[in-house]
Amino acid sequence: MKMKLRLFLLFLMIGAAIHSFSQCFAPSILFTSNVNYYNADMNWNSTAGTHHYKIRYKIIGSSSWSYKYNIDSTLNIKLLSNLTPVSDYIWQIMSYCDTINVNTSNWSITDTFTTITSACPNTNTLSTININFNNATATWDTVSGATSYKIKYRALGSGPWSNLGPIFHPTNTRLIPLLQQNTTYEWQIMTYHDSTTLLGSLWSASDIFTTTTFVYASFNPIVNNTLSNLECNSPSEFSLEVIQSTYEPDIGTSTITSNGGYFDIGTLNTGDSVGYAVMTTSSQSVNAVLKAGIIAGQNYALINSYDSTGSLMGFFSIENHNGGIRVTTTTPNDNNDYTSGYVSEVHLTSLFVNPPNAGPLYFFIDISSELNDQIYDTDTVQIWCNSNGILEQKEQKEIVEIYDLSGRKTKATNQPLLHIYNDGTILKKVILE
Repeated sequence: MKMKLRLFLLFLMIGAAIHSFSQCFAPSILFTSNVNYYNADMNWNSTAGTHHYKIRYKIIGSSSWSYKYNIDSTLNIKLLSNLTPVSDYIWQIMSYCDTINVNTSNWSITDTFTTITSACPNTNTLSTININFNNATATWDTVSGATSYKIKYRALGSGPWSNLGPIFHPTNTRLIPLLQQNTTYEWQIMTYHDSTTLLGSLWSASDIFTTTTFVYASFNPIVNNTLSNLECNSPSEFSLEVIQSTYEPDIGTSTITSNGGYFDIGTLNTGDSVGYAVMTTSSQSVNAVLKAGIIAGQNYALINSYDSTGSLMGFFSIENHNGGIRVTTTTPNDNNDYTSGYVSEVHLTSLFVNPPNAGPLYFFIDISSELNDQIYDTDTVQIWCNSNGILEQKEQKEIVEIYDLSGRKTKATNQPLLHIYNDGTILKKVILE
Protein backbone atom coordinates (compact mmCIF):
# COMPACT_ATOMS: atom_id res chain seq x y z
CA MET A 1 0.00 0.00 0.00
CA LYS A 2 2.82 2.42 0.89
CA MET A 3 4.58 1.67 -2.41
CA LYS A 4 1.43 2.49 -4.37
CA LEU A 5 1.05 5.76 -2.46
CA ARG A 6 4.61 6.83 -3.27
CA LEU A 7 4.14 6.07 -6.95
CA PHE A 8 0.92 8.04 -6.97
CA LEU A 9 2.60 11.08 -5.36
CA LEU A 10 5.46 10.88 -7.92
CA PHE A 11 2.99 10.86 -10.78
CA LEU A 12 1.29 13.93 -9.27
CA MET A 13 4.62 15.79 -9.06
CA ILE A 14 5.52 14.95 -12.67
CA GLY A 15 2.08 15.96 -13.82
CA ALA A 16 2.34 19.27 -11.94
CA ALA A 17 5.70 20.01 -13.51
CA ILE A 18 4.40 19.22 -16.99
CA HIS A 19 1.37 21.35 -16.31
CA SER A 20 3.61 24.20 -15.05
CA PHE A 21 5.84 24.13 -18.15
CA SER A 22 2.86 24.06 -20.45
CA GLN A 23 1.72 27.47 -19.16
CA CYS A 24 4.51 29.33 -21.08
CA PHE A 25 2.78 30.86 -24.10
CA ALA A 26 4.15 32.70 -27.10
CA PRO A 27 2.58 36.04 -28.08
CA SER A 28 -0.41 35.55 -30.33
CA ILE A 29 -0.56 39.00 -31.91
CA LEU A 30 2.33 40.05 -34.17
CA PHE A 31 2.63 43.04 -36.49
CA THR A 32 5.36 45.22 -38.03
CA SER A 33 5.58 49.02 -38.01
CA ASN A 34 7.93 51.82 -39.15
CA VAL A 35 9.23 49.73 -42.02
CA ASN A 36 12.04 51.38 -44.00
CA TYR A 37 14.69 50.18 -46.41
CA TYR A 38 17.12 49.05 -43.73
CA ASN A 39 15.09 48.59 -40.52
CA ALA A 40 11.67 47.85 -39.05
CA ASP A 41 9.95 47.60 -35.64
CA MET A 42 8.65 44.18 -34.52
CA ASN A 43 5.54 44.39 -32.29
CA TRP A 44 3.73 41.75 -30.19
CA ASN A 45 1.31 41.39 -27.28
CA SER A 46 2.76 40.79 -23.80
CA THR A 47 2.27 37.34 -22.25
CA ALA A 48 1.84 36.54 -18.56
CA GLY A 49 4.62 34.71 -16.75
CA THR A 50 7.25 35.53 -19.39
CA HIS A 51 10.80 36.35 -18.21
CA HIS A 52 12.22 37.27 -21.65
CA TYR A 53 11.68 36.79 -25.37
CA LYS A 54 13.69 35.71 -28.43
CA ILE A 55 13.01 36.75 -32.03
CA ARG A 56 14.13 35.04 -35.20
CA TYR A 57 13.89 36.55 -38.69
CA LYS A 58 15.11 35.97 -42.25
CA ILE A 59 14.50 36.82 -45.88
CA ILE A 60 11.78 34.53 -47.14
CA GLY A 61 13.40 31.58 -48.88
CA SER A 62 16.68 31.91 -46.99
CA SER A 63 17.96 28.78 -45.27
CA SER A 64 19.29 30.45 -42.10
CA TRP A 65 17.72 32.64 -39.42
CA SER A 66 19.05 35.69 -37.62
CA TYR A 67 18.21 36.13 -33.91
CA LYS A 68 17.60 38.77 -31.23
CA TYR A 69 18.19 37.32 -27.77
CA ASN A 70 17.23 38.21 -24.18
CA ILE A 71 14.52 40.75 -24.96
CA ASP A 72 13.15 41.95 -21.62
CA SER A 73 9.59 40.88 -20.80
CA THR A 74 8.58 44.50 -20.17
CA LEU A 75 9.10 45.24 -23.87
CA ASN A 76 6.69 44.54 -26.69
CA ILE A 77 8.59 46.22 -29.55
CA LYS A 78 12.06 45.55 -30.99
CA LEU A 79 13.97 47.31 -33.78
CA LEU A 80 15.55 45.11 -36.44
CA SER A 81 18.33 47.00 -38.25
CA ASN A 82 20.84 46.37 -41.04
CA LEU A 83 18.17 44.73 -43.16
CA THR A 84 18.44 44.25 -46.90
CA PRO A 85 16.39 46.82 -48.86
CA VAL A 86 13.42 45.79 -51.02
CA SER A 87 13.33 42.28 -49.53
CA ASP A 88 10.50 40.12 -48.11
CA TYR A 89 11.07 39.07 -44.49
CA ILE A 90 9.41 36.59 -42.13
CA TRP A 91 9.71 36.67 -38.32
CA GLN A 92 8.53 34.84 -35.16
CA ILE A 93 8.87 35.24 -31.41
CA MET A 94 9.31 32.78 -28.51
CA SER A 95 8.67 33.27 -24.77
CA TYR A 96 10.99 32.11 -21.97
CA CYS A 97 9.24 31.67 -18.63
CA ASP A 98 12.30 31.07 -16.43
CA THR A 99 15.83 32.36 -16.05
CA ILE A 100 17.57 29.16 -17.17
CA ASN A 101 15.91 28.88 -20.60
CA VAL A 102 14.20 25.57 -19.83
CA ASN A 103 10.53 26.52 -19.65
CA THR A 104 9.83 27.92 -23.13
CA SER A 105 6.93 28.35 -25.48
CA ASN A 106 6.77 27.18 -29.04
CA TRP A 107 7.58 29.64 -31.81
CA SER A 108 4.70 31.99 -32.43
CA ILE A 109 2.72 32.42 -35.60
CA THR A 110 4.66 34.19 -38.36
CA ASP A 111 4.46 37.77 -39.56
CA THR A 112 5.89 39.10 -42.82
CA PHE A 113 6.97 42.50 -44.09
CA THR A 114 8.81 44.06 -47.03
CA THR A 115 11.69 46.55 -46.59
CA ILE A 116 10.45 49.35 -48.78
CA THR A 117 9.30 52.93 -48.15
CA SER A 118 8.35 56.10 -49.98
CA ALA A 119 9.51 58.30 -47.08
CA CYS A 120 13.21 58.36 -48.05
CA PRO A 121 13.78 59.83 -51.53
CA ASN A 122 17.31 60.21 -52.86
CA THR A 123 19.03 62.46 -55.35
CA ASN A 124 19.81 61.05 -58.78
CA THR A 125 21.81 64.04 -60.09
CA LEU A 126 25.49 63.34 -59.41
CA SER A 127 28.63 64.81 -61.00
CA THR A 128 32.37 64.88 -60.36
CA ILE A 129 34.49 68.00 -60.79
CA ASN A 130 38.07 69.19 -60.11
CA ILE A 131 39.48 65.77 -60.91
CA ASN A 132 43.25 65.46 -60.53
CA PHE A 133 45.71 62.67 -59.85
CA ASN A 134 44.86 62.06 -56.17
CA ASN A 135 41.43 63.53 -55.43
CA ALA A 136 38.18 64.75 -56.94
CA THR A 137 35.11 66.67 -55.78
CA ALA A 138 31.72 64.94 -55.66
CA THR A 139 28.66 67.18 -56.17
CA TRP A 140 24.92 66.46 -56.14
CA ASP A 141 21.51 68.12 -56.07
CA THR A 142 20.15 68.42 -52.54
CA VAL A 143 16.93 66.70 -51.45
CA SER A 144 14.09 68.53 -49.75
CA GLY A 145 13.65 67.34 -46.16
CA ALA A 146 17.07 65.71 -45.97
CA THR A 147 19.14 65.93 -42.78
CA SER A 148 22.43 64.48 -44.06
CA TYR A 149 24.14 62.47 -46.79
CA LYS A 150 26.70 59.66 -46.98
CA ILE A 151 29.03 58.83 -49.88
CA LYS A 152 30.71 55.55 -50.69
CA TYR A 153 33.42 55.17 -53.35
CA ARG A 154 35.86 52.59 -54.74
CA ALA A 155 37.88 51.67 -57.79
CA LEU A 156 35.33 50.78 -60.44
CA GLY A 157 33.83 47.35 -59.81
CA SER A 158 36.46 46.16 -57.34
CA GLY A 159 37.37 46.07 -53.67
CA PRO A 160 35.47 47.25 -50.60
CA TRP A 161 33.74 50.60 -50.47
CA SER A 162 35.18 53.55 -48.56
CA ASN A 163 32.71 55.89 -46.85
CA LEU A 164 32.49 59.67 -46.35
CA GLY A 165 30.01 61.22 -43.96
CA PRO A 166 27.88 62.35 -42.37
CA ILE A 167 27.62 65.33 -44.73
CA PHE A 168 24.99 67.64 -43.28
CA HIS A 169 22.30 69.18 -45.47
CA PRO A 170 22.37 71.56 -47.35
CA THR A 171 26.06 70.86 -48.16
CA ASN A 172 26.24 69.31 -51.62
CA THR A 173 29.98 68.83 -52.25
CA ARG A 174 32.64 66.64 -50.68
CA LEU A 175 36.28 65.99 -51.57
CA ILE A 176 37.03 62.34 -52.36
CA PRO A 177 40.63 61.97 -51.11
CA LEU A 178 43.61 59.62 -51.33
CA LEU A 179 43.01 58.34 -54.85
CA GLN A 180 45.47 56.63 -57.20
CA GLN A 181 46.53 58.27 -60.46
CA ASN A 182 45.21 56.93 -63.79
CA THR A 183 42.45 54.98 -62.05
CA THR A 184 38.71 54.84 -62.76
CA TYR A 185 36.46 55.25 -59.70
CA GLU A 186 32.75 55.06 -58.97
CA TRP A 187 30.80 56.73 -56.17
CA GLN A 188 27.24 56.66 -54.87
CA ILE A 189 25.26 58.70 -52.37
CA MET A 190 22.60 57.96 -49.75
CA THR A 191 20.21 60.54 -48.26
CA TYR A 192 19.08 60.46 -44.62
CA HIS A 193 15.83 62.04 -43.49
CA ASP A 194 16.30 61.89 -39.71
CA SER A 195 19.02 62.50 -37.12
CA THR A 196 19.22 58.80 -36.09
CA THR A 197 20.15 57.68 -39.65
CA LEU A 198 17.31 55.12 -39.60
CA LEU A 199 15.44 56.84 -42.41
CA GLY A 200 18.00 56.26 -45.15
CA SER A 201 17.34 56.12 -48.88
CA LEU A 202 18.56 53.50 -51.28
CA TRP A 203 22.03 54.10 -52.72
CA SER A 204 21.99 56.16 -55.88
CA ALA A 205 23.28 55.02 -59.24
CA SER A 206 27.06 55.38 -59.61
CA ASP A 207 28.86 58.37 -61.03
CA ILE A 208 32.15 57.38 -62.69
CA PHE A 209 35.39 59.36 -63.17
CA THR A 210 39.07 58.72 -63.94
CA THR A 211 41.98 60.40 -62.15
CA THR A 212 44.73 62.12 -64.13
CA THR A 213 48.45 61.43 -64.38
CA PHE A 214 50.59 63.12 -61.75
CA VAL A 215 53.28 65.49 -63.06
CA TYR A 216 55.84 66.91 -60.65
CA ALA A 217 56.52 70.64 -60.72
CA SER A 218 60.14 71.71 -61.09
CA PHE A 219 62.14 71.69 -57.87
CA ASN A 220 62.58 75.38 -57.21
CA PRO A 221 62.34 76.27 -53.51
CA ILE A 222 62.72 79.98 -52.78
CA VAL A 223 64.91 80.72 -49.76
CA ASN A 224 65.17 84.15 -48.14
CA ASN A 225 67.56 85.03 -45.31
CA THR A 226 66.98 88.19 -43.28
CA LEU A 227 68.88 89.93 -40.49
CA SER A 228 66.90 92.41 -38.38
CA ASN A 229 70.08 94.40 -37.60
CA LEU A 230 73.01 95.06 -39.94
CA GLU A 231 75.31 96.74 -37.42
CA CYS A 232 78.67 94.98 -37.23
CA ASN A 233 79.53 92.90 -34.17
CA SER A 234 75.99 93.10 -32.73
CA PRO A 235 73.26 90.50 -32.14
CA SER A 236 70.49 90.19 -34.70
CA GLU A 237 67.34 88.17 -35.29
CA PHE A 238 68.13 85.62 -37.98
CA SER A 239 65.08 84.78 -40.10
CA LEU A 240 64.83 82.06 -42.71
CA GLU A 241 61.89 81.76 -45.14
CA VAL A 242 61.37 78.79 -47.48
CA ILE A 243 58.62 78.78 -50.11
CA GLN A 244 57.58 75.81 -52.24
CA SER A 245 54.86 75.61 -54.86
CA THR A 246 52.28 72.85 -55.12
CA TYR A 247 53.60 69.49 -56.39
CA GLU A 248 57.27 70.38 -56.13
CA PRO A 249 59.38 67.47 -54.87
CA ASP A 250 59.69 67.53 -51.08
CA ILE A 251 62.86 68.96 -49.57
CA GLY A 252 65.02 66.19 -48.17
CA THR A 253 67.95 68.07 -46.64
CA SER A 254 68.92 71.72 -46.56
CA THR A 255 72.17 73.36 -45.46
CA ILE A 256 72.71 77.10 -45.13
CA THR A 257 76.20 78.41 -44.39
CA SER A 258 77.73 81.87 -44.15
CA ASN A 259 81.21 83.33 -44.55
CA GLY A 260 80.96 85.32 -41.32
CA GLY A 261 79.10 85.89 -38.08
CA TYR A 262 78.40 83.30 -35.40
CA PHE A 263 75.69 81.87 -33.15
CA ASP A 264 76.04 82.77 -29.48
CA ILE A 265 75.53 79.15 -28.42
CA GLY A 266 77.64 79.48 -25.27
CA THR A 267 74.89 81.50 -23.56
CA LEU A 268 72.21 78.84 -24.12
CA ASN A 269 70.80 76.28 -21.69
CA THR A 270 68.67 73.31 -22.70
CA GLY A 271 65.03 74.37 -22.80
CA ASP A 272 65.72 78.06 -23.46
CA SER A 273 63.31 79.69 -25.87
CA VAL A 274 65.23 80.90 -28.93
CA GLY A 275 62.49 82.00 -31.32
CA TYR A 276 59.43 80.81 -33.18
CA ALA A 277 58.34 79.25 -36.47
CA VAL A 278 55.27 79.49 -38.68
CA MET A 279 54.16 77.00 -41.35
CA THR A 280 51.41 78.24 -43.69
CA THR A 281 49.66 76.01 -46.23
CA SER A 282 46.56 76.48 -48.36
CA SER A 283 44.40 75.03 -45.59
CA GLN A 284 46.03 75.92 -42.27
CA SER A 285 48.64 77.88 -40.36
CA VAL A 286 50.73 76.15 -37.68
CA ASN A 287 52.69 78.12 -35.08
CA ALA A 288 55.58 76.62 -33.13
CA VAL A 289 57.95 77.61 -30.34
CA LEU A 290 61.69 77.02 -30.84
CA LYS A 291 63.68 75.80 -27.83
CA ALA A 292 67.28 74.74 -27.34
CA GLY A 293 67.69 70.98 -27.19
CA ILE A 294 71.04 69.19 -27.03
CA ILE A 295 73.94 71.65 -26.64
CA ALA A 296 77.40 70.32 -27.48
CA GLY A 297 79.80 73.04 -26.42
CA GLN A 298 79.90 76.57 -27.81
CA ASN A 299 79.68 75.61 -31.46
CA TYR A 300 76.81 73.13 -31.84
CA ALA A 301 73.20 72.86 -30.70
CA LEU A 302 69.94 71.20 -31.72
CA ILE A 303 66.89 73.44 -31.89
CA ASN A 304 63.54 71.71 -31.21
CA SER A 305 60.17 72.87 -32.53
CA TYR A 306 57.05 72.45 -30.33
CA ASP A 307 53.40 73.03 -31.23
CA SER A 308 50.82 74.72 -29.00
CA THR A 309 50.20 71.46 -27.09
CA GLY A 310 53.90 71.03 -26.29
CA SER A 311 54.36 68.14 -28.72
CA LEU A 312 57.67 67.89 -30.56
CA MET A 313 57.21 68.66 -34.27
CA GLY A 314 60.79 68.52 -35.52
CA PHE A 315 64.30 69.89 -35.06
CA PHE A 316 67.31 71.34 -36.87
CA SER A 317 70.95 71.99 -35.94
CA ILE A 318 72.90 75.24 -35.70
CA GLU A 319 76.70 75.41 -35.77
CA ASN A 320 79.63 77.79 -35.83
CA HIS A 321 81.59 76.44 -38.77
CA ASN A 322 84.64 77.57 -40.78
CA GLY A 323 84.44 81.20 -39.71
CA GLY A 324 80.68 81.44 -40.22
CA ILE A 325 77.51 79.54 -39.37
CA ARG A 326 75.78 76.41 -40.62
CA VAL A 327 72.07 75.54 -40.28
CA THR A 328 71.16 71.96 -41.24
CA THR A 329 67.65 70.50 -41.57
CA THR A 330 66.63 66.96 -42.53
CA THR A 331 62.94 66.49 -43.31
CA PRO A 332 61.38 63.10 -42.44
CA ASN A 333 60.12 61.31 -45.55
CA ASP A 334 56.31 61.26 -45.68
CA ASN A 335 56.35 58.69 -48.52
CA ASN A 336 54.63 60.86 -51.14
CA ASP A 337 57.74 62.72 -52.43
CA TYR A 338 55.94 65.98 -53.23
CA THR A 339 54.55 69.00 -51.39
CA SER A 340 51.10 70.56 -51.38
CA GLY A 341 52.70 74.02 -51.27
CA TYR A 342 53.67 76.05 -48.21
CA VAL A 343 55.55 79.00 -46.72
CA SER A 344 57.85 78.10 -43.81
CA GLU A 345 59.33 80.78 -41.55
CA VAL A 346 61.97 80.28 -38.85
CA HIS A 347 62.95 83.18 -36.59
CA LEU A 348 65.94 82.86 -34.23
CA THR A 349 65.76 85.80 -31.82
CA SER A 350 69.05 87.66 -31.10
CA LEU A 351 71.07 84.46 -31.35
CA PHE A 352 73.12 85.40 -34.42
CA VAL A 353 76.00 87.89 -33.99
CA ASN A 354 77.05 89.89 -37.04
CA PRO A 355 80.68 89.89 -38.26
CA PRO A 356 83.01 92.47 -36.64
CA ASN A 357 83.88 94.16 -39.92
CA ALA A 358 81.81 96.03 -42.48
CA GLY A 359 81.22 94.52 -45.88
CA PRO A 360 79.08 91.95 -47.66
CA LEU A 361 77.97 88.87 -45.69
CA TYR A 362 77.28 85.86 -47.92
CA PHE A 363 74.85 83.04 -47.21
CA PHE A 364 75.28 79.87 -49.28
CA ILE A 365 72.25 77.62 -49.76
CA ASP A 366 72.45 73.90 -50.60
CA ILE A 367 69.10 72.06 -50.83
CA SER A 368 68.34 68.56 -52.10
CA SER A 369 64.92 67.01 -52.72
CA GLU A 370 63.67 63.55 -51.82
CA LEU A 371 64.02 62.77 -55.54
CA ASN A 372 67.70 63.83 -55.56
CA ASP A 373 67.21 67.25 -57.18
CA GLN A 374 69.84 69.78 -56.10
CA ILE A 375 69.60 73.56 -55.72
CA TYR A 376 72.48 75.97 -54.96
CA ASP A 377 71.99 79.65 -54.29
CA THR A 378 73.72 82.61 -52.68
CA ASP A 379 72.19 85.46 -50.70
CA THR A 380 74.01 88.62 -49.66
CA VAL A 381 73.47 91.30 -47.01
CA GLN A 382 75.59 94.37 -46.32
CA ILE A 383 77.03 94.79 -42.83
CA TRP A 384 77.74 98.36 -41.64
CA CYS A 385 79.90 99.66 -38.84
CA ASN A 386 78.22 102.92 -37.86
CA SER A 387 74.76 103.87 -36.73
CA ASN A 388 73.99 105.76 -39.94
CA GLY A 389 74.43 102.68 -42.04
CA ILE A 390 77.30 104.24 -44.10
CA LEU A 391 80.70 102.64 -44.47
CA GLU A 392 83.65 104.61 -43.09
CA GLN A 393 85.99 105.84 -45.79
CA LYS A 394 89.36 104.18 -45.42
CA GLU A 395 90.87 105.41 -48.69
CA GLN A 396 91.66 108.94 -49.92
CA LYS A 397 89.00 110.13 -52.35
CA GLU A 398 90.22 111.06 -55.81
CA ILE A 399 88.81 113.70 -58.14
CA VAL A 400 87.49 112.23 -61.37
CA GLU A 401 86.11 115.31 -63.15
CA ILE A 402 85.65 119.07 -62.53
CA TYR A 403 82.71 121.00 -64.02
CA ASP A 404 81.68 124.64 -63.85
CA LEU A 405 78.14 125.55 -62.87
CA SER A 406 77.10 125.39 -66.54
CA GLY A 407 78.13 121.74 -66.77
CA ARG A 408 81.29 122.28 -68.83
CA LYS A 409 84.51 120.48 -67.98
CA THR A 410 87.13 122.97 -66.78
CA LYS A 411 90.26 123.45 -64.70
CA ALA A 412 89.68 127.13 -64.10
CA THR A 413 90.13 128.72 -60.70
CA ASN A 414 88.68 131.64 -58.76
CA GLN A 415 85.07 130.50 -59.47
CA PRO A 416 82.64 127.96 -58.00
CA LEU A 417 83.31 124.49 -59.41
CA LEU A 418 81.76 121.03 -59.00
CA HIS A 419 84.31 118.37 -57.99
CA ILE A 420 83.20 114.77 -58.75
CA TYR A 421 85.03 112.04 -56.78
CA ASN A 422 85.61 108.35 -57.45
CA ASP A 423 83.19 107.34 -54.68
CA GLY A 424 80.34 109.19 -56.46
CA THR A 425 80.22 112.17 -54.12
CA ILE A 426 80.03 115.74 -55.49
CA LEU A 427 81.41 118.82 -53.68
CA LYS A 428 81.06 122.46 -54.62
CA LYS A 429 84.37 124.29 -54.17
CA VAL A 430 86.05 127.60 -54.97
CA ILE A 431 89.83 127.47 -55.45
CA LEU A 432 91.47 130.88 -55.11
CA GLU A 433 94.81 131.66 -56.68
